[in-house]
Amino acid sequence: MNQIRVALIQFDATPEAVETNLDKMAALAREAARRKARWIMFHEGTISDYTPQLAAFAEHLPDGRSTESMMDLAAELDCYINFGLSETDGERYFMSQVFVGPAGFIYCYRKSWLWLEPDDRGYRNEWARYDPGTGPDLFEFDGVRATCFICADGESPRCLERVRLMKPDVVFYPNNRRALPEFDVLGQDVRAISAPMLVTNRIGMSWVNYTTGGCVVYSADGEVLAKANREGREEILIHDLELQAI
Repeated sequence: MNQIRVALIQFDATPEAVETNLDKMAALAREAARRKARWIMFHEGTISDYTPQLAAFAEHLPDGRSTESMMDLAAELDCYINFGLSETDGERYFMSQVFVGPAGFIYCYRKSWLWLEPDDRGYRNEWARYDPGTGPDLFEFDGVRATCFICADGESPRCLERVRLMKPDVVFYPNNRRALPEFDVLGQDVRAISAPMLVTNRIGMSWVNYTTGGCVVYSADGEVLAKANREGREEILIHDLELQAI
């Protein structure tokens, strides 16, 4: 067994305020690194949140403004960071989670099971604006077999079964929703996958939606190892996670 100190961060990312959010992320990441965190994880859509102006706020990978900023920060702090943004690739747009480390860009996961919100409250009708990814896959992250899925992906039995068959060492599950499911509901999914899971969620106002946070670390058997508040307060959740392979 090996231990990795992880930091799951919940904060209020202001919609469309990219520079403000990057500054806040850098300050929070530096505090997490000061507390010896090696992995630092933010929520879905960290950079610009939901927006009806994807042409203005979606970024290319890996050479976009925000990804380059986070790569520089990971190199400075000698840590591994993952965060969410809207990605553009040609004429397509994706809800993506980006993984970087001291040596630069590592991986990008594109959300695949998009959320349908016919009323489009807070610009959350993902079907109207985004293209689907191709589903979770394995990638190497700091020497570990990792995978990722995003928010509504976790509501898809097909997604969860695909992840289970991969046999990852760790699962990253970023969210951007009003409230996370109850602990035992997520715990059942974790037990089925049989790998530790790191879950993040934002806090504060996402346009008209108030989000309450609730970052949580699960063991492979679905036990809650550490949890942040679900009352909408900013928090850096620190935990020493035991992993089989490093």
